[in-house]
Amino acid sequence: MHKIYVTMFVTISLLFVSCGKKEEKKAVDTSLKLRETGDVVLTFMMWGDPYEKTAVFKVLQEFQKDYPKIGLKVIHVDSLSFRDKLQSMYAGGTPPDVFYLHVDSFYGFASKGLLYPLDDLIKEENYDLSDFYPMLLNAFKFGGNLYGIPKDWTSFVLYYNMDLFDKEGIPYPSEKTTWDDIVKAGQKLTKDFNGDGIIDQYGIVLETWADWYYNWIKQNGGEIFTDKGEWVFAKGKYLTANAEAIQFLADLISKYKIAPDIATSKQLGNYESFMAQRAAMCIYGRWAQLKFKEIDKFRWNYAVLPHKVQRACVFVTVALSISSETKYPKESWELVKYLTSTKGQIFTAESGLAIPSRISLVSSDHYLKAPDVIKNQPHLAKNSVNEDPFIQQMPYAVLCPANAYWIEVRQKLDEQLEDVFLGNRDAKSVILSLNSVVNDILSSKGQAAVQGSEE
Repeated sequence: MHKIYVTMFVTISLLFVSCGKKEEKKAVDTSLKLRETGDVVLTFMMWGDPYEKTAVFKVLQEFQKDYPKIGLKVIHVDSLSFRDKLQSMYAGGTPPDVFYLHVDSFYGFASKGLLYPLDDLIKEENYDLSDFYPMLLNAFKFGGNLYGIPKDWTSFVLYYNMDLFDKEGIPYPSEKTTWDDIVKAGQKLTKDFNGDGIIDQYGIVLETWADWYYNWIKQNGGEIFTDKGEWVFAKGKYLTANAEAIQFLADLISKYKIAPDIATSKQLGNYESFMAQRAAMCIYGRWAQLKFKEIDKFRWNYAVLPHKVQRACVFVTVALSISSETKYPKESWELVKYLTSTKGQIFTAESGLAIPSRISLVSSDHYLKAPDVIKNQPHLAKNSVNEDPFIQQMPYAVLCPANAYWIEVRQKLDEQLEDVFLGNRDAKSVILSLNSVVNDILSSKGQAAVQGSEE
């Protein structure tokens, strides 16, 4: 979905995300079979690595015990191909009844009438939504209707190697950490141990896909689209703020030399560079903990993102949605409720995959003392949600733009801005040159082009 700086895991089961990853090929429990026949047979489409798939299948088996007349056919698709597969199934007239829906794709499906509105189903049984975070429910509303029940979410946080920070006498990142602090810490943490001119340890490793650098854009007061869908990335005050943010990231590579260049990052690997102590800091969502929880050679932790002119962070979320073409809306609704129940989200809480959408589950030890996560890092256990950086960032968490053009525009941004990260062009000139490209996209979708300027 993204052209990325390094090959990355993002689904962000979600997200997750966005964002996507190729699922790892590991042995799956073959005993987890489902009954595919019944008075009603639902098709359910999901992504996820073998561990998530196994966890979901266990929940689906429990669902079939409670609903013995419902058969289930599961379509498992690699997250990178998921959106295209879902679109092709709709085009072929065979969409799944129930499916994962990433927030980045939500607008495109909702605006075309492809999703089943849940409001009447909720009212009929007075279904209680109070245990779901309001910002997640709002993410799946369109035209005043709710079209998905969120299953999980994550924002981005700053992961750091505690041992390397201690070795250099650098204070751990906190809510006070600024962009300048990242540079200063990165300069102390970047090392050429044998003096051969090749950096052996970097201060930070970067990504260059839109959901990732949008964090920095927002922290500098920048914007890409307004809430009304107006392209402002290259317009007025936003041009300056956006250019400064993107240039700052590029400067971490070429000017400050505390982050590896694109070629080196590909060679080192993104998560691998942090896990091998080749990079002291990185920025990802909770999904990174699926890998980081295996670290037993050093202590790591995470903090809220650094800030500049304001605090900001991007969050991504995934819902369970129902096709507007389903023949079985009530049975599909029962499946959605089951998968987003507390039982359905325990794996997410305990594994490090993402953050559950249910407030009560995030407040429980399933999440605060996630057994898989704290196994090698016991200091990560928390006594209160108020101690968790993901929750601390919620008041200023934002979604990426939600409009009909975002998916296409995001791809163009990633393609063009790579020249900045490669050091071939400056950020301001690239942003200005994007106007004609983006205007073509907006015009093709029926919106008048919005000219950017330096005014």
